[in-house]
Amino acid sequence: MPFGKVFRFGPAHEPAAKHLFVFLHGSGATAQSMIPAAFKFQGRFPSAALIVPSGFTRYERDLESQQWYSTRGLNDDNRLARVAAILPRIEHLVRREQTNYAVPRERTVLIGYSQGGTVALETVKSFPGLAGAVVAYSARFARLPQAHIGARIHLVHGGYDSVVSRVHAERAARVLTGLHVPVTLDVIEDLGHALTHEAICRGSLRLLQGIYEGRRATLH
Repeated sequence: MPFGKVFRFGPAHEPAAKHLFVFLHGSGATAQSMIPAAFKFQGRFPSAALIVPSGFTRYERDLESQQWYSTRGLNDDNRLARVAAILPRIEHLVRREQTNYAVPRERTVLIGYSQGGTVALETVKSFPGLAGAVVAYSARFARLPQAHIGARIHLVHGGYDSVVSRVHAERAARVLTGLHVPVTLDVIEDLGHALTHEAICRGSLRLLQGIYEGRRATLH
């Protein structure tokens, strides 16, 4: 699949989108791998437009797959720089689709799995006015935030994840709480590094609850 390919799906039953969901796949996968998850989210949010882009670079171990940044030689010293290098392209993608669908930032959600979740988390950290929420599965920050993030963060992680330890999600939840960022953390105890139906449902439910809480707060 060509790099830069973007799959777009309009709202299920609405003439115009009320929400914009951007789905970011994991390393060594494709945009198509995230489409089932996207449709499950749309089942709970039928007024949402779905954007499912492909990664920016070819995955080294499978030439048919993509990734957002190279994992070759990746470590804690170079992770942040690699993520930061591609964030302007993510920002451009999101702003373009916000304009296309006339959806504001507070109704834009970044939803990512594994490496895609890291990209989503770092994007709202670097561009605080870009999206209203993130749902990150089996993911971690490249570097934990040190200042308030203007987005709700929903973390879903497998208790037996051997690729990205649950410790990263637990630390992130503590740090975000200390920074007064609205955050939820769901650890699915019998889950490894995978994006399952249960995980998808848990994340979409937390997103729905967060939207409801936000609306209720504006009524007081």
